[in-house]
This record gives sequence, C-alpha cells and structure tokens, in this order.
Amino acid sequence: MNSSDKTAQPRTVLVTGGSGVLGSALLPLLRHHRVIALAHRGRPSPCDEVLAGDVTRPRLGLDATAYRRLCARTDAVVHAAGTVAFGSGRTTMRATNVEGAGRVARFAAEAGAPMIHVSTAYVARHREIAAAGGSRAERAGNSPADYVASKIAGEEAVAAAGGRVTVVRPSIIIGDSVTGEIAAPQGLHTFAQQVLRDRLPFVPSDPASYVDFVPQDVVARAVVSLLDAGPRPAEHWLSGGAGALTCDRLVRVIVEEASDAGIAVRPLRVLAPDVVDRLVRPAFFDVVPAWARTRLDRLLDMSSVLFNEKPLPSSLADIPGCASATGARAAENAWRVSVRRLITDRLGARASA
Repeated sequence: MNSSDKTAQPRTVLVTGGSGVLGSALLPLLRHHRVIALAHRGRPSPCDEVLAGDVTRPRLGLDATAYRRLCARTDAVVHAAGTVAFGSGRTTMRATNVEGAGRVARFAAEAGAPMIHVSTAYVARHREIAAAGGSRAERAGNSPADYVASKIAGEEAVAAAGGRVTVVRPSIIIGDSVTGEIAAPQGLHTFAQQVLRDRLPFVPSDPASYVDFVPQDVVARAVVSLLDAGPRPAEHWLSGGAGALTCDRLVRVIVEEASDAGIAVRPLRVLAPDVVDRLVRPAFFDVVPAWARTRLDRLLDMSSVLFNEKPLPSSLADIPGCASATGARAAENAWRVSVRRLITDRLGARASA
C-alpha cells in the first residue's frame, strides 16, 4: 500500500487507550473508519477489533507474526494510552508515558502510518509546577511534576522514532460538554467533590488565577478532525487559553449549582500557596492528625496543576469544528454541566445507600 492509499477514506486506525477518558469519547466518533483497539485491560467499544496488547512491552505485547500483520494493515495511529495518576510513581509513569509512547511511535514509523500522540498542555508549565512543590517526594506520595516530566520525555521519545507525528496537548479533561459524563473522575472533579462535601478548609490559589480544562467530547472531536484532515507533523494546544475560568469563578459555579440542588456549601477562603507553606503548615502540622496533613499535601500538589497564573497556550479555535467550544461562556457552560453531573451522581448514591 503506497502513501497516497494510506490517506484515503475510510482507513484502518489503531487506537491505544480506548477504555480511558479520552478513548471512550473518541471511539464513537471513529465509526467511519475501521478501528483496531489495542487493549491491556477491558474491552473498548465501539470498535471493529480488539487486540490484547501492552504498550510497555516489546512489539506492543504482540508476538512477531501478529505485530507484522498489524503493521501491514494499519493506516493511522492514535496514541491515547497513558498513566495520569500522580501517585502511580516514576517507574510506572516512565514505563507507560515514555517507553510506551516510544514503542507506539516506532510501530507507526514501521507501518508508514501517521500518528496522533496525546500529550498534555501542562508541559508548558513544568518548571512552575516543580517550583510549586509538587516534586517533593514527601508530599502525600503524589508528584504532578513527575507526571509532566514523563509527558515531556514521552514527546521526545515519539520524536526520536522519526515518523510523521501530530502532537495534541489537551489541558485537564472534564466530562462531556452536553451530558457531563466521563469514564473516570479527573483531578478537577476531585476538587469539586471536596468542595461539595465541605472538606476543603481553603483554596490554595489566587482568585484571579486561571483553571484550564477542556470537555472530553471536544478533545475527541479535535483528534478526529485532525485525523480526517490527514495528520502531519504539527503541535496543537487543546485548552481554554485566555477563555479559561478564573479560580474564583470556578468555585462560585460549584457553590451556585450546589445551592440550586439544595446542598449547603460553606464559603471558601483563598490563600496563596506560599502563605500555606509559611504560616499554615508550621502552625498546624504538629497538632493535626496524619490524614489531615495528607489531605492538605494533596490539595497543595493538585493546586500546582489546577491553578495557573497565566493562560495556557491554545490553538483549539484553529481546528475545524472546535471554534464553538472556545471562550469563557463555553467553558462555564461545560463546567456547570460537569458539576451538575457530579451532584446528580452524589444524590443518586445517597438515595441508593
């Protein structure tokens, strides 16, 4: 099959991470292609074929014959698999986010197939995140700086493979912009749940700082748009940019939606993270229980990623079909939908308890 044939429609697309947050939103939009899902756990759906594999192993966990056959029939690759849990440890992060990304990229190069590699917009803030304290090993076993470092190294591993790679960098992914559904809660959902449960003593951030997120269906739509246009070496920042909500507005939306649902939420103070480190930690850490110290450390680590002094880069508006998802109004509407879904799920869980 020559290169011109490989850009014809429909194509055979290999997708990794099909069971994840992005993958579960992506697969339904790829029905006009033949989709092969490489799955380590679970059975992604909908797709035409599921191959049991593992990006952390040689030949993607396939035997030599299956690997060659997959190379021969793959026209394009979407690599969405990755470890996002901060507490998973450097070894796990490197195995999946760096070595795994490199293996998938080498496969794509051998197949002569263009590849879309899903990274993170927070590679733009690696130094700030590390400086905020998120790289300290003693802080609750979480390290957002380690995660971002693994994504930077993953991009480097993909580039070293020498294929035709499009890098997409979404910011924090939230639920579907219409339904609020999401395969698994993300960091921002955890923050909202803590606010709804009155478990946060304060928010470690500047009220005017930016909180950048993008709905999962918007990211999926962007990926499919780029794939259908014929992926080519480029970088795309899938983020709210200057249209991202401020920390103050983000919290207000949670409180407003809670009030509409009859849930009382205490007003939250906003304290700069350096004030917490200089004043709160020395004054209270010797007298509060271990679980409270762990919760505060996790909150501080999360804040180093969630809250940004400056807007993240964004090129989302330049991708066909995605311009309507940009701007502060679209961001607030999407966030309200996600918060409502969290509240509905919470009330439903209470009713069934």
